[in-house]
Amino acid sequence: MSHWFHRNPIKPTEFAKFELKGVLTTDTTSKICGELRLRRDKLLSHFKNAANDLTEVNTDFTEYLRLFAGFLVEIQPPGSNKEAGEKNSKLIPLQRFKWGNSMLVSTPTEVSDAWFEALSMIQNMAIWLTKHAAWVAGKDEVRDSEAKECLQCLRQASGMFSYVKDESSRLSGANDNEGSDFDPKVQETYILTAIAEAQEIIVARAIEMKHNDLLISSLSAHTSSIFSKADQCLSNLPDEIFSRWRKYLQLKHHFYLAYAYAFLGQSQLSEDKCGDAVRSCKTGMSEYSIAKEMAAMYAVAPGPGSRIKPEQHLFFRKIEPLLNRHLEKAERENGFIYHQKVPDEVATLDSEITYGIAKPEEFKYPRPAEIWNTAVYAAFDISKATMPDFSKMKKSSKKLDSVQEEKIYQTEKDPNNSSGCVIA
Repeated sequence: MSHWFHRNPIKPTEFAKFELKGVLTTDTTSKICGELRLRRDKLLSHFKNAANDLTEVNTDFTEYLRLFAGFLVEIQPPGSNKEAGEKNSKLIPLQRFKWGNSMLVSTPTEVSDAWFEALSMIQNMAIWLTKHAAWVAGKDEVRDSEAKECLQCLRQASGMFSYVKDESSRLSGANDNEGSDFDPKVQETYILTAIAEAQEIIVARAIEMKHNDLLISSLSAHTSSIFSKADQCLSNLPDEIFSRWRKYLQLKHHFYLAYAYAFLGQSQLSEDKCGDAVRSCKTGMSEYSIAKEMAAMYAVAPGPGSRIKPEQHLFFRKIEPLLNRHLEKAERENGFIYHQKVPDEVATLDSEITYGIAKPEEFKYPRPAEIWNTAVYAAFDISKATMPDFSKMKKSSKKLDSVQEEKIYQTEKDPNNSSGCVIA
């Protein structure tokens, strides 16, 4: 989808040395820390380019988390019960990590807690998945398998954002920094945005496959409602930072309302309810006008992230002639034949559907790498460690440079299909 998905920046982070000095008493413990340093750098490098191979990035992401697992949970002997395996690792506070935020670009936070590293890395992976989905959707031609990959990436991202939100209670002070990536309002917005964008693909597919008009109307209304909920999560956060993101969510909310009323009107026309169809189409035109206003406001709104041009996309441009066509037919037929009263109130949209709904894909932290066992875990001698800083998460006094990301390619070609969506 050319100029269709707004994307926030990748989170920056400080280099992590994993130098634990006297704590590392064997070659294996030293090897783990050395590999963590290398794997971390490689994974962060992947995040700079949305066009990187999905399988390779997924593999390197999973392998880093598996190797890092011993810093999160106590390694138990084979056959131990699950509850024992969930004990906190003695290594959690040994390494201090510093991470920036996707929205508060100049306000990094730091804490001596391995869970901060793990959850921040999962957030970054989720953000990268949304960027990869945008890259896939921005190709000149998108095959069916790639459209499924795009949908899958967005569902995975939503599941990862949900996991981070659920696990954030592990971090002391995580909620203290309003607008950070650990602010529950920001986390919920990321969850909803990813799943709303996955829902967009389903709507476009339903239009392309010419499914029932009422189904398309309901799917569009449902998608609109998710974007609206995402926007509401950010309502109390500073406009100078979050305005651009909010305008994106608002334009999508009104745009899909326009589609919902367009297909409701089409359904009413097929049932000879011309008066109702006139009202639906006029309401759809009003929503489309608001979406265009939101797009213009988005173009100049402050805040981090990419600037897109949704109003130039064919999927956006097709809705106005669609509404005009239905409205002209409804008014013509109503004037000649039916003479029905045009109601003052538009019919209620049905957004409570039970099928055709995109859902987050549940994320589970992977099991520890094979190199971890009880002997290796015991060989980390924390009695030799410098006294950790057990204070809660706090703002860092030193800023981090933003990540230099590769620009995501977006085609300028109009798709050659009926929906106007390249990934339908």
